[in-house]
Formats: sequence, C-alpha cells, structure tokens
Amino acid sequence: MSTMLATLDERGAPTLTLSAPARDVSAGLHPWGFWSSLAWGLFGVATALFASVAYATLWMLTHELRVPDPADAAFANVLGMVGLVAPIVVLAIAVKSRSCSLRNYFALNRAPRRDIVLGIACLLALIGAFEAMEVLIGIDGGTKSVSATYQAAKLAGALPVLWLSVVIVAPVAEELLFRGFLHCGWSTSRLGASGTIMLTSVMWAALHQQYSWVGIVYIFIIGLIFGWMRQRSGSTTLTIGLHALNNLIATVLVAVQIEWLS
Repeated sequence: MSTMLATLDERGAPTLTLSAPARDVSAGLHPWGFWSSLAWGLFGVATALFASVAYATLWMLTHELRVPDPADAAFANVLGMVGLVAPIVVLAIAVKSRSCSLRNYFALNRAPRRDIVLGIACLLALIGAFEAMEVLIGIDGGTKSVSATYQAAKLAGALPVLWLSVVIVAPVAEELLFRGFLHCGWSTSRLGASGTIMLTSVMWAALHQQYSWVGIVYIFIIGLIFGWMRQRSGSTTLTIGLHALNNLIATVLVAVQIEWLS
C-alpha cells in the first residue's frame, strides 16, 4: 500500500479563465512577503518544539518523573498533535497582526463542485498508480511505516487518538501552514504561484522522513496536486478535505490488512 500519512462566476462575465482561481481570495489582503512568511513559519516550528518539550515535561511530572518512551504510541500521538497545533496559533497571531481575516488569509472558503470532483479524481488516480507500482515492482511506498504506527497504537490502546491525529489534526494543521499561510504570502511575491506550489511541495515532502524514498516522492507529487487545487479553487478547505481523504484511505487499508487479512 503506497498511500500515506473545487461555483460558477455569477457576474455574467462572457469568458471563463480556467487557469485562474475561481475566487481571488487574496483580493483586499496585505499578506506577509516571502521572507516574513518564511520567518513566521520557522517561528511556528520553533513553537512546536517548545510546546512538545512542555508537554513531555508535564507528562513526566504526572508520571513520577519517568522519562517518556518514544515508542509509547499514546504519548507519541498526543505529542504529535501538540506539535501540529502550536504553529497554527502562531500563524493566527501573524495573520491578525496584519489586520486580516483568518478565513480569507487561510482561504477557508467553500470550493467549487467541479474542483472537488477534479481533486478527488486526481487523488484516487495517484493512489491507484502507486498501489499498482508497489504490487508490480514490489517496492515499499509507505506501508511499513503506516502499519508499524497502527500496530503500536493498537497495542497501546490508542487507536482513537491515532485516527484523530492522522485524519483530522494533521491534515488541518499541515494544510493551514503550507497551502494556507505560506501559499498566501509566497504566491503574491516574486516567487509566483508556480514557484510557491513547487517550494511548498518540496518542504512538505522533506518533513516526511519516516517514509521510504518512494513515499517521499508520493508526498511531493500529492503536494503538487494540492498546491494546484489550492491555486485553482482559491480554497484551502478543499485541500484539507483531500488531505484527510488520503490519510483516511491509507489508514483504512492498513486497518483492513491488519485486522482482517493477517
């Protein structure tokens, strides 16, 4: 298994440019520039590290000063969620300091139906292609990592936390950072939309070092799809949904394999 962890213009315009976003969500916004957006993003990462240390310290204080075991799935999943949520708080502060609406800056808009259908079709096609490649060539596209995570959570009785983290928290937090905050600031800079989609995809893939090189390639390609759909639809809500769907499919397939086919 290789999977891992889009309304018509009502203004009556005579032409429709498909390459442009359905709605210009950046209109009226004054986003941070390239370097400022990057700095806020890095500050968010630093905040995530601080929050993770704070949670680990709190865990030790409530467990007789025992050092937490990184292999403890319950601890690791909660720690991961803390590290994902903390940067979003920082980015929300960054947006409000520009006197911007969080909804508009992060592009939390309803996506056109045609883009929803297109996004799902692209995602399923990519999943199918990597699944077929894994079966035919026999390479690991991420199954081992996802399976190990699922099995560890099952043994620790932490499956509900795993599902929450993988299917909801991670998609929301990662999309708000990459296709939300960074895309808004970078796509209006000299980098442009295409450069932004490429750079955010590279950065996003680089964060998934737990996967094999094939898995990282998959993450990069799916990042390109998400970035394109974000630019096309003007909606990060769409990419959050697609990201959640990808993670849901990956986890369900692993669950079926472990629970019923093993």
